[in-house]
Amino acid sequence: MADKLKFCPEWLYKILISLTVYDYIVRDIAIFVSTKKFESFFKKYYEDLTVDDIENGATAFIQFLGEVKAKDPFLLLNHFTYTIIKDIKPNQKGLFKKDPYEGDDEKKYNPELATQDFRVFSYSCRSGLTKKAPPGWDLHNETELGLLEEAIKKEFSIDDMIDSVI
Repeated sequence: MADKLKFCPEWLYKILISLTVYDYIVRDIAIFVSTKKFESFFKKYYEDLTVDDIENGATAFIQFLGEVKAKDPFLLLNHFTYTIIKDIKPNQKGLFKKDPYEGDDEKKYNPELATQDFRVFSYSCRSGLTKKAPPGWDLHNETELGLLEEAIKKEFSIDDMIDSVI
């Protein structure tokens, strides 16, 4: 990572929202806990990634899932995450491929755009037009994801809560 903080890549922002909603629906983890965990982990790498950014995106995803009355919302989230991970391949770096965790010079993400992408993906997925995650695939079981893997494995602690007050 460069010395000067940059903005979070859009793909990573979408993954963080998906993970937050997935944890809320499947693991019964409060949205605040996930958003604070990710914000506190990534603040040393990216400028201006806030709890509000992640929370607003997560809320919009949940509203959309409620609107379409998704029978298995966790599957849509899983497929969406799988598609992003397989397209980005966060563990691959090479001569012609930049580090996928390298931040952007300007802020390219926002909750509305992420939700719009999730909507389009969801409708395409329900119509059978997109790749789906293999049965049983879960991002929490993936290895070699770099920073994302570290963030997923990080447990929310009282230090994270104290940091939010300071």
